[in-house]
Amino acid sequence: MLKRILVIAFLITSISASAQLYPIEIRPGETKTVEPGADTLWILKDSQVKKAIIAAKKLQIEEEITKELKKKISLIEEKELIKDSLIIDLKKDRDYYIKNWKDCTNDVDLLITKCRRQKFYTRLSMAGIAVAFIAGFLIAK
Repeated sequence: MLKRILVIAFLITSISASAQLYPIEIRPGETKTVEPGADTLWILKDSQVKKAIIAAKKLQIEEEITKELKKKISLIEEKELIKDSLIIDLKKDRDYYIKNWKDCTNDVDLLITKCRRQKFYTRLSMAGIAVAFIAGFLIAK
């Protein structure tokens, strides 16, 4: 039994509205005239056409996967930009809080020094009161 033969003609010139869609199937015993503008004629077996269809479907699937991956890449780039701006803002806040922390530490150091002086002056004045009381008591005798 003769296998069906498909003819795929590719036109180099632009395809007009009256042009036929390819591939064209020619059954055993049929004849077909190639259009005058065609300069390439391909004759393919069914198995070759099936392989070409499978390859086209695989290519289409790969193109869809590529589109999805490009979308994911653009989404990741957008997220990266958002996170980069967040990092910049957080660094500014971090610097502000570090400055406040250092200022507070310096203030605490000053307050500790002031408290020590105050304790010293309090003890000195208590000792002075005691010495003045004893001196006054001794002078009065």
